[in-house]
Amino acid sequence: MTILSLFQLIVYNLLQVKLRDVIVFHCWRNSALLQLAQLFSQNYIFSQYVNLNSAPEHWVNFHKVYLDSELTKLGVFLDLSCSHSAYITNQSSRARLYSEHFHWLLYDETCNMSQLTALFDKANLSINADVSYVQLAEESNEGSLFTLYDVYSRGSHLGGQLNVTIDQSVYCNHSSCAVRQYLSELHTRTRLQQRSNLEGITFRQVALVTVLPLNSSAQELLGFLDSEQDAHVDWISRLGYRNNLHLQEMLQFNVSYVWVDQWSLNDTIGGAMGEVVNEHVELSTTAFVLSTARLRKIFPTTDIGQFRSVCIFRTPHNAGIKTGVFLEPFKPSVWLVFVALLMFAGLLLWLIFRLEHHWLRRYLAYIPSLLTSCLISFGAACIQGSHLIPHSTGGRLAFIALMLTSFLMYNYYTSIVVSTLLGSPVRSNIKTIQQLADSSLDVGFETIPFNWAYLNSSPRSDIINLVKRKVDGRSPSSIWFSAQEGVLRVRDQPGFVFISEASFSYNFVEKYYMPHEICELNEILFRPESSVYTIVHRNSTYKELLKQIQLRMLEGGMTQKHRRFYTKSKLHCFSNNYVINVGMEYAAPLFMALLAAYIVSFIILLLELGWAYLSRR
Repeated sequence: MTILSLFQLIVYNLLQVKLRDVIVFHCWRNSALLQLAQLFSQNYIFSQYVNLNSAPEHWVNFHKVYLDSELTKLGVFLDLSCSHSAYITNQSSRARLYSEHFHWLLYDETCNMSQLTALFDKANLSINADVSYVQLAEESNEGSLFTLYDVYSRGSHLGGQLNVTIDQSVYCNHSSCAVRQYLSELHTRTRLQQRSNLEGITFRQVALVTVLPLNSSAQELLGFLDSEQDAHVDWISRLGYRNNLHLQEMLQFNVSYVWVDQWSLNDTIGGAMGEVVNEHVELSTTAFVLSTARLRKIFPTTDIGQFRSVCIFRTPHNAGIKTGVFLEPFKPSVWLVFVALLMFAGLLLWLIFRLEHHWLRRYLAYIPSLLTSCLISFGAACIQGSHLIPHSTGGRLAFIALMLTSFLMYNYYTSIVVSTLLGSPVRSNIKTIQQLADSSLDVGFETIPFNWAYLNSSPRSDIINLVKRKVDGRSPSSIWFSAQEGVLRVRDQPGFVFISEASFSYNFVEKYYMPHEICELNEILFRPESSVYTIVHRNSTYKELLKQIQLRMLEGGMTQKHRRFYTKSKLHCFSNNYVINVGMEYAAPLFMALLAAYIVSFIILLLELGWAYLSRR
């Protein structure tokens, strides 16, 4: 009856965790296996059987032969009473098969707990392992009572101890199984909630510091990460360090540090990224931008900030002669219509004066010429009076209509000109990297490895054109600048473009720029804005636990609090602090037009004098 009850327990356990695929490592007779196979078939469970009575040399790479599956999760039953069961456990430990991808059910007919301890005390048994140990507690003719234990380790390679926790007792007969009694509170919590205390293990954490030599003392390096001075320096690493302190407090683990001074040499090699990819560490203080190559090696846990690489340059409010300010209020079509209207009004006034002289007998000192009437019309457009006005009622109404139309146009025109001169700062029409590459502006880059790598590896056509036109053939000293030097050069040299990480350069902008100078800054994204994520290795057994804790910190506002302190996402332009300078460059086109008018007038005067002289002769 015991073997039938055990078979019922296997089926019951698989159905409880909703598995339909299982591999059985056994040392039973074929007749007994027939009963088990029938039970699996009745419950639609697909099964495979491996007899442990055969020699171990026949099981070379057994984990690849039997356990290398594309299934999300696979059930594995192992009879520890078999002679070669230790070989299976050792090979499974080396292959890291005690993870969330396998549901292990271990059975020991001898109820030898010391054997379980000997097999798994130093095994690579992870904190997310799904391993249940079954002991036979009672046996009778009607059925058997089994005791189930939850088996896991916080990480033996990190100092964790084997943990065997009693779970429940299950009674099975020849037809079914049922829980007899819950022997602990495991059933009230999830597996990760039960194992959230990591006390006693020591995580290895890679810490990035670029402003101090790595041969500095650990106290100095930790003091820098924990300080609030110059928060923009290595802000990604310092932000991650603060978040990891909260993780350490919640999970109760210890930390040892691996110090590096660079993010990575490429996507997955070198620096802090290389330490994570090679599984030399469990945590990293610095977060990273994700890429396809990195996602094959690492697992992102949570978003802690934004990486914005921007091109900033200043467009001063007074930057040369503004030739279009006095023409911008109206479109060319409006100007043409208005000029035509004035010419028509001048012609109409000329006709009115002639009609009044010949038909109404209103004799004037002289009859205005067509040119004089047009000048009167133009004077009305400039809100100037006229000493010649029609005497008739209809003529005066026409003159009033001309003055009213000119008044409306003049007020509309002057209001737009004034709002343009005293309005918001002038913005550049350069909005893309391609336009920047085609412009005559000088370009500089911050001396960080990312900029160099992106310029040399980006497949974007606009970046390639930018490199050809702004980088190739120039000396490095005229291209690469520190963040402070580049930001000051943007301030002092209008038209100079500096490319840097926004959070870093914004600190120098706020430190060295006047409020109106901040309003004069233009900004272009150097690359698409990306989030930076805290990371662990893709095969890390702690990834789900760390992700849940970090999401809880994010929802509670702890991550946002540190992010606001260490990063700046935007610059503020206050219009009431903006200094308006309306200089002579706005009036220069008018004076030039006046000078041109004087020259033309003088030439016409000379022509008239010459014509009069020739007429007298």
